[in-house]
Amino acid sequence: MHKKKTYFVLAILWTSIVTILSLITIGDIGSSIPIPNKDKYVHFTFYFVFVVVWFLYAKRTKITKKIQWIVLLSAIGYGILMEICQGIFTKTRSPDVMDVIANSIGAITGLLFITKILKKYKTTP
Repeated sequence: MHKKKTYFVLAILWTSIVTILSLITIGDIGSSIPIPNKDKYVHFTFYFVFVVVWFLYAKRTKITKKIQWIVLLSAIGYGILMEICQGIFTKTRSPDVMDVIANSIGAITGLLFITKILKKYKTTP
C-alpha cells in the first residue's frame, strides 16, 4: 500500500509539472540548440512519463486491458485539454495539432514500454 501512495504522489506531481509547463511561457530556453522541432521531443517525454507514472499507480496485481485503455485515453485527453487551455488561457501559447500528435505518440510509447517491462520482470509496482 505504501508504494501505491508513492506512485500517486509521483503521478500528481508529474501532472502538475506538465500542467504548469504547458501553460507558462518559457522564453528562449533551448533556443540555441539546433534541433528541429525540439519542442515535440519535450511533448513526447512529458506524456511518456505521464503514462508510466499513472500506470504504475493504477496497476493492480495484473495488467488489464481496462487499465491500459483508461491510462492511455486519459493521457491523450489530458494532452488535448492542455492544448485547448493554451489557446484559451494564455496569450503567448497557442494550440497545435502536432503537439497533440507528439503527446499521443509519447503516451502510446510509454504504455508499450511500461507494460513490456512489467511483463518481462513480472513485477508488481
